[in-house]
Parts: sequence; structure tokens; C-alpha cells
Amino acid sequence: MPLGNLTSQFFANIYLNELDQFVKHELKADFYIRYVDDFVILHRSKKILEDYKIKINHFLKHKLSLELHPEKSKIIILKMGINFLGFRVFFHYKLLRIKNIRKFERKLSLLKQEYEAEILPREKAIEVFEGWLAYSSYGDTYKYRRSLTKKFNQWFPIEPQAEVRSIRKQENFKRKVEESNSLFTVQKTLQLFKKGMKIPEIAKHREIKESTVWQHLANLIEHNHLTSPLL
Repeated sequence: MPLGNLTSQFFANIYLNELDQFVKHELKADFYIRYVDDFVILHRSKKILEDYKIKINHFLKHKLSLELHPEKSKIIILKMGINFLGFRVFFHYKLLRIKNIRKFERKLSLLKQEYEAEILPREKAIEVFEGWLAYSSYGDTYKYRRSLTKKFNQWFPIEPQAEVRSIRKQENFKRKVEESNSLFTVQKTLQLFKKGMKIPEIAKHREIKESTVWQHLANLIEHNHLTSPLL
């Protein structure tokens, strides 16, 4: 079964359900997160985490015929950032891992070559690009996504002779880019607000009106990304 296949992910979640039950009911870990084979446990005590690691490794070997990755399984301080699902996760923000960025940009370069050779239609490149934008939007990637969108439009220009059937997809892509740009600016405001900056400071830093900052914060509260008592 291919790695990364949706079916393999589904069965991985079923198979590792026993690990979930062990961590929650036997170890009684309060802060445990897992997605397929990637999991994180948070605790203030390094000694307790070391004990968790030993017990989890023993459980995996004897119950599921698996073992923790010797290099990727580490106990680190949260402020150093945690590698999880392709992101480097910190207290108040998430960054894409460099190796993931480079991997996608290599893929984009290959798509560009196929597009220029008229092997790949622009619509297919758009599908791949939109998927990456959606994934990377979970991190604080405002500048990166804006720069990458410009590069994409340069590498994959709309040809004058494009067939009429592609117009709807092109317009849909344009709309999504515009929506993403709107989302970028709200996320930037949230990032500065979480750093402790006041409304006037954010407005001055971003060169926007204070009323615009308030609109961003109201939008964030509406979508449960921020709670009103913080204001």
C-alpha cells in the first residue's frame, strides 16, 4: 500500500488507535496529539516525558510490532519549536519546514518544464498550486505565499489561445488568490497582536488605519481565532 495514500492513512489511524488508548488511559497524558504516525506529548516535566518515551517504545514493540524513530523522537523545549505535520510549531506561530518548501519548489520547477513543453495544462498546475497554498496557509506564511503566487503567475502565464472551457477555472483561481490576499493581511494583524502590540502600534507598523485593524480583530473573533476578553 503506497505511503501517503488516503487508504493507508485511514488504516494507520485504525491501527494506532491502540496507541491512543494506551497514552490516554495507561499513561494518562493530558496533552497528546496524533495525526497518522506523527504525534506529540506536552508536559512540564522532562523526567515524566522520558518515562513516557520508554513506555511508549516498549508498548509499540511488543503490541504493534513498531518502534519510535531513533532520530525523530526527541524531548525538546517548546520555545525551540516542534516539528509536526511539516511545520515548525512555536508558542504563537507556525513556520513551514525548509525541506518541505524546497521539495515543493522542486516539484513546481518540474511542472514548469512540463508546461513549457506543452505536456501539462495550466489547469493541472493550478490544482497542485492551490493544494500547496491551502496547506501552507495553516502556518504564518504571508510573505512566502505572496511571493510564490507572483512566481506562479510568471511561470504559468495565461496563453491567449487558451480554450474557452478553461475560463471558469482561471476566474475561480483568480478569486481564490484575491481571497488569500485578504486572509494574509488578517493573519499578519493577528500575529502582531499576539506579540503584544497595541492597536495604534499595529496600524503604524502595517501602515493601515486603526479602524482596519479593529475590523481584522472583529473578523478573527467571529471565526473563533481570537476571544473578545483579550481586547
